[in-house]
Amino acid sequence: MSIQQARYLEQLVRNNPQLELLAPVPLNIVCFRFVAETDDLNSINQEILIQLHETGTVAPSSTYINGNYAIRVAITNHRSTFNDFNTLVEKTIQIGNSLLP
Repeated sequence: MSIQQARYLEQLVRNNPQLELLAPVPLNIVCFRFVAETDDLNSINQEILIQLHETGTVAPSSTYINGNYAIRVAITNHRSTFNDFNTLVEKTIQIGNSLLP
């Protein structure tokens, strides 16, 4: 199920122009970032991750890929639902947009 959920999240990211997939999704890990017209995407994505954690709704981790700060989702919880990934994407975009000048 986790690989199906990773594919689902991959498609959510690919289908949203405010998100960018940063690595292939061969198994259960999805790395992406919020994108906007700014030179400070790493800082914005770091703040997105902090605020996601503070909500307590989702808890992705992070990594750097080719110098880009990535929100890293390792899908291992057997209780995760497809709706959890909808929430992750919605909250990421909501927080990202709130951080733009």
